[in-house]
Amino acid sequence: MSRRRRVCGFLLSGILALAPLGASARSGTYDGAIEFGSQLLYLKDGCLSVHGTVSAGSFFQDLRRIDISGQLEYKKRGQVVKEYPESLTASIDIDQCLVQSPNSTSSIFLGDLHSFRFEVNWKHEMKLRPAVLSPVVAHCARYSAVAFLGEEPPSIRCEMTVASKGVPLADHLIVLIFAADGRRLTRISAAP
Repeated sequence: MSRRRRVCGFLLSGILALAPLGASARSGTYDGAIEFGSQLLYLKDGCLSVHGTVSAGSFFQDLRRIDISGQLEYKKRGQVVKEYPESLTASIDIDQCLVQSPNSTSSIFLGDLHSFRFEVNWKHEMKLRPAVLSPVVAHCARYSAVAFLGEEPPSIRCEMTVASKGVPLADHLIVLIFAADGRRLTRISAAP
């Protein structure tokens, strides 16, 4: 056996020894929160950007998701975690797209900011069940987004507290967002 083959064999053995034992083990970690997927919505009178996070104090800080051969397991400080904490805070940001003219504001940003309506559910596999919200369903207020070329696009942040005690970590938090006139704007989802 040539010296080159021995070195390659040794390197390959080292790499295989460092690989995880599961057939398809992957892990995910969270930086203190989980994120709703970002979306751009193109409405008749403008473009909106919708994004947000789900947080719960330090619960997500050291949480790790491990996928071992198709089975998800969550760990925090070496301990298996199976459920969300007692409550979560969902923060949803709705911004006017920066590509839009500063003189044309979407009707979503006109009038009463508290007129958004939210429907919140837990999704387990293909089944939805209503989530329980705190007595104050959602609080929406203008917030300062990043200024672009001296213009600050209209932005709204809505926050709500969702009861999550006993909810499995594999479940997704689903939020449907409706405009003041009742039309559904979008559906967003977050899960660790």
